Amino acid sequence: MGSARRPGLAFAFLAATMMWTIPPAAARDLLQQQIEWCANDGDAYSRDLQIEGCTGAIQSQRLTGTDLSVAYNKRGSAYEDKGDYDSAIADYDRAIELDSKDASAYNNRGVAYNDKGDHDRAIADYTRAIQLDPKYAKAYNNRGFAYDDKGDYDRAIADYDQAITLNPKYAQANNNRAVTYFKKGDYDRAIAGYTEAIRLDAQYRLAYSNRGIAYHEKGDYDAAIADYTRAIRLDPQWSKAYNDRGVAYREKGDYDLAIADFNQAIRLEPQYALAYNNRGSAYQDKGDFEGAIADYTKAIEIEPTSSSAYFERGLVHFFAGVPAEALADLNKASDLGYDFAYAALWLQIASKRANRPDRLADAVSKIDMTKWPAPVIRLYIGQMTPEEVLRAAADTSDAGTKERQICEANFYSGELALQRGAKDEAARLFRLAAGGCPKDFDEYVGANAELKALSVSK
Repeated sequence: MGSARRPGLAFAFLAATMMWTIPPAAARDLLQQQIEWCANDGDAYSRDLQIEGCTGAIQSQRLTGTDLSVAYNKRGSAYEDKGDYDSAIADYDRAIELDSKDASAYNNRGVAYNDKGDHDRAIADYTRAIQLDPKYAKAYNNRGFAYDDKGDYDRAIADYDQAITLNPKYAQANNNRAVTYFKKGDYDRAIAGYTEAIRLDAQYRLAYSNRGIAYHEKGDYDAAIADYTRAIRLDPQWSKAYNDRGVAYREKGDYDLAIADFNQAIRLEPQYALAYNNRGSAYQDKGDFEGAIADYTKAIEIEPTSSSAYFERGLVHFFAGVPAEALADLNKASDLGYDFAYAALWLQIASKRANRPDRLADAVSKIDMTKWPAPVIRLYIGQMTPEEVLRAAADTSDAGTKERQICEANFYSGELALQRGAKDEAARLFRLAAGGCPKDFDEYVGANAELKALSVSK
């Protein structure tokens, strides 16, 4: 469905009315224009024109001290926005050399380092900015962002708390803190944080989208869809919001609405591999295997290393009765690093259907046999019975986990029964899977496909 990401980090620059030293005489008009482009108040000019203006002002040799530092700082921000992080860092270095007390230059260099993935250097720069200006809310927010990227969620939350204390109307910090709570699995706090961000900024499309993802994770698809819809109203060209709403519709079983949203996401972003993959899943859920294969193939064409697209296409080939094609795709998915336990299971099933030797026993050493679906693996290598697997599946206090595991226990036990020629037992187990599996599960689609192949009713 896409990750719950935050907006870009907060830059900080001198106010629009910064005091540049303007020389008199003939050079004044040109330099004034360059300074105007460089300051770029209200983002009135393109980043290229901003860089041109800053460069001209710097090369004029008429700026000194703080004025020259500001020009380097501003040009660094333009390079940063263009994704040229090395040039941005070089300019921030020069700005800091000229004015070592400028907290904003340290903050902005931290943003560039963080975008390059150098989180430790970013944190050092944000810390220096905070030392220079202890009330610098944006630097706390940005340091929280860097800690979050490092996976240090408690420090991230502490920094976001401080940013919000310093600026109670800081919608972005509320959103970012909520993202960190979401990553910690605290969905209720995440939703509360997104709600506060929206209260502070009713036009905050990302907060709506992120709150939708949190509701989605809790299984409240209607609330998720409502939030994705608000995000779309705020930005009708946002392909990700259409994709995410499509996923929610699919998981509700509203396949036509899901496909319509994936269609729109693809129209807006023709190379959107994830939307093709998700539309393929919706077609697959509807039993339209031809449409599903076409979409998975397109997703692979766009992203040749998409292990999930190979895996899902392999399953569709299997459900469509083409086990050799399934085997080729599943092997590719496994090579690309798809969830090894499930890839190994499906490789065994497809291998048997294609009359090829399976290597499940050899794969066990690469599978974590302490967690689900280890009991299913043990079933297939003769170490457990279907009844023992079903008991293991039900041995959890979480209702959602129990439902999913029982679904898989029934489906994979049905596949094993089918391999052993016990068609009546297989049909019974497939009926249980078809009735008990979540509709967005491959096992739900597989159970219905197997029942159709066996020519029995659900």
